[in-house]
Amino acid sequence: MRTAMPLALPALAAATGLLLMTACGQQIPEPPHVPPAESTETLAPVEPARPVFDTEALGIPMDEASIADGKAIAQTHCAICHGLDQDASLRADAPPLRYVLSLYSPENLSEDFRAGIHVGHETMPDFVFGDLGMDVLLAYLVSIQETPTLAE
Repeated sequence: MRTAMPLALPALAAATGLLLMTACGQQIPEPPHVPPAESTETLAPVEPARPVFDTEALGIPMDEASIADGKAIAQTHCAICHGLDQDASLRADAPPLRYVLSLYSPENLSEDFRAGIHVGHETMPDFVFGDLGMDVLLAYLVSIQETPTLAE
């Protein structure tokens, strides 16, 4: 019988506290409303948010002509491995162009290319695009960026 006594004491203390609150005229707060676990609403799938870049602060021209010029550079130098627009990457070690800026910030990518620092995997060729070429390539990359999904 002694082993049951320690368990009875907390229950007795809680009941006494409840009686004292009621006797003092205080209302016992109601528990908050909890919605049912299952909902009958069907939610539409949400597309992942596109990354946001401050192109003005970065000095990236976002006019149609610059984006088209950047796409031409990407078609010539990048698409063979990274794919173009919505195309899949053709190499396992080359991310699709639409995800490149989720791996490299535009600032760092631009600076590295301009400084001649090797960017990407070890067999990726080094490119020299010049300042204008780099700006329009970044304009194109920014225009097609998507947030990678877990499956990719």
